[in-house]
Amino acid sequence: MKTYQSGTSDKKAKKNFFARYMYPIIFGTALLIVAAAITLTLVFTLPETPANVDPGPGPSVDVEVPEVTFGMPLAEYTIGKGAALDSLVYSSTLNQWRTHNGVDFAASAGANVMAVCDGTVQSVVNSTLEGTVVTVAHDDGLVSIYKGLAGENVIAEGTAVKTGDVIGTVAESMMIEQLDGTHLHLEMQKNGTYVDPMEYLPGETDK
Repeated sequence: MKTYQSGTSDKKAKKNFFARYMYPIIFGTALLIVAAAITLTLVFTLPETPANVDPGPGPSVDVEVPEVTFGMPLAEYTIGKGAALDSLVYSSTLNQWRTHNGVDFAASAGANVMAVCDGTVQSVVNSTLEGTVVTVAHDDGLVSIYKGLAGENVIAEGTAVKTGDVIGTVAESMMIEQLDGTHLHLEMQKNGTYVDPMEYLPGETDK
């Protein structure tokens, strides 16, 4: 009889325990399930980020740089005085020794003068001593200066030119070098400093 009552009492106690803590147990179990689900989601979705791994340089991009092409300023010419940037040469016209900042290309009056490289006409100036002077700006600080041109049929300032484009014609207008005959006087500058044009031009000494 006591044993039967004791068993009944234990069952009631267990029943009362589960009845009392059922909701907290269910709630706690649900939290554990949700936490486990979130953890698994993060593990399988986050990218791997190894520590101390150098990603290295990004993909290389090949940039095609256009080749710079130089040409001669005249189709037919004879080289006269060459550039004498650091030495003195005699000027028959001025009857004095002086530097010669360019190269003289002897040619017939009216011969077409061509741009020696792609660029943009920076200025067109009419000078009493040097005739019409056309200055063309190129890339990398290079400038070509054409002196002794005719005032007619000359290219306009601001015009974009390609190598070989006609920019004017030779004239008997280079008064400062009058006794040297009809010629084109070509100068070139690099970042504001005179350079020898023949260091850039592809032509032969005489043609």
